[in-house]
Order: sequence, then structure tokens, then C-alpha cells
Amino acid sequence: MRIVQLSDLHLSSQPLYGVVDTLAALQLALQRLAAMPAPDLLLLTGDLTSAGRHEEYALLRSLLAGLPLPCALLPGNHDDRDNLRAAFSEQAWAPPPLCCQRIDLADGTLLLLDAIVPGEEWGEVAARQIDWLESACPQRRPVLLALHHPPFCVGIAGMDRIRCRGDALLAAWLARHEQVEALLCGHVHRFVSTTFAGRPAIVAPSPAHQIALQDGPLAYTLEPGGFLLHDWLPGWRLCSHYVPVVVSPTQCYGDG
Repeated sequence: MRIVQLSDLHLSSQPLYGVVDTLAALQLALQRLAAMPAPDLLLLTGDLTSAGRHEEYALLRSLLAGLPLPCALLPGNHDDRDNLRAAFSEQAWAPPPLCCQRIDLADGTLLLLDAIVPGEEWGEVAARQIDWLESACPQRRPVLLALHHPPFCVGIAGMDRIRCRGDALLAAWLARHEQVEALLCGHVHRFVSTTFAGRPAIVAPSPAHQIALQDGPLAYTLEPGGFLLHDWLPGWRLCSHYVPVVVSPTQCYGDG
């Protein structure tokens, strides 16, 4: 199964900070996606909009409407649960308040865990999230777990302060559910690969601005944006590719 993961779109009709054109960045990402062999699913792991406004979700819906593949959405700390539900009412949302989803694919299942804390930049896995995971997790199917905030440190102090809390609770749950093969996260605006609770843990970049990899104050950079392509063979392996949104020329070896 092939899953494309887009994260941290921060979609707005106006440039962020006066310089980051998130609309153009998403359009580039979708153009790059359209030129690739069609995946089985487009997974969007949070911070879909800049401010969670109705008009931002309407813009996102219009951009996704022409894609010839299913999409699954998850909120981030810049999103608004109620507005997201209203704009994408056809999504397989769990009952409120959490915007969680279970997505069953051919040979495996995706669990999209809403761990945002309204009004805060950090996330948290608490009893409500664990209860949903218990109710939604299949017993005999391989599983990928997606959540916006990574439940681990990434070495950027400003981002580590606003990561997902409750990591010990989540790790304890994972210890009881060996069918969960990997974690897919966003929030950091960089590609990061590590492990959590003995599983591969992958963080997607943003198609727009990236978080600067530096000491000192939290800062953004206009390094090239990108997204991830996951080839998942449930029960065997997850193979993840970083894909920049800007296409570069290709040359076959031996030509010319």
C-alpha cells in the first residue's frame, strides 16, 4: 500500500509572516503528487490551516476535491475541530469531541489520533485518547498510528517544549498492542526519523516553511518544502521516502 503524507500546510490565502505563501506551496505539492503513480491514500496530519477558519477549510476542500484518491484528515494545534468537522463532514470522524478516525485499507488499518489541546500549542495523550485507541484498534490487522504532535523529543528545544505530552501513557498502550507497526507524525516542519516504544517513528516536513535546525530561539526557514511517501507492506516493513515539492530534472545513467 502506498500512502502519501502531507503535514503542516498552514493554509491561508495570505502569506504567513508576509513571506510564506502556503497556498502556492500546497499547490506545488499537489502538482507533484498528480505526476506520481496514484497512491492508495492521502494522509494529512494536522495544522491543515493557519487559523482554523471556515474560509481556510473551504479553500482546502476545493484544492483536494479534484484528487482521484481518498483523503484522511487529522487536526493539529492550528486547527479548529468544529470547523474541520463541518467542512469535511464525510470523513469517518469518531463521536465528538475528538476528531479521530479509523481507516481500514486492503491489508492494514490507520488510526488517526486527535491529541490536540484547544488553545495550546502542545498536544497530550490522556485517558480520552487511550479509550478511543482501545475501542478502535483492530486485534488481528497491522496498524499505523498517526498523530500530529510527536510524543518524543527531536532535538529542537522550542519544538520539544510543545511536543505531545502523555508519552509514557501512549508507550504503555503500545506495549500491549504489538499490531501497531509505526507512528506517523507532523508538527515539527522537518523530516525526522527515530523510534518510539520500539516502533519506527517518522515526522513529515511541511510543503511550505521548515523549522530551523539550530540552537537558540525557535525560527523558521524557507528551505525547500516536501512531503512523505510511505510504501507499507503490513506485517513486514514501512519504507518512507522524502519528496521535495519542487521537481528537479532527471537524467538516465548512460544518456548523453
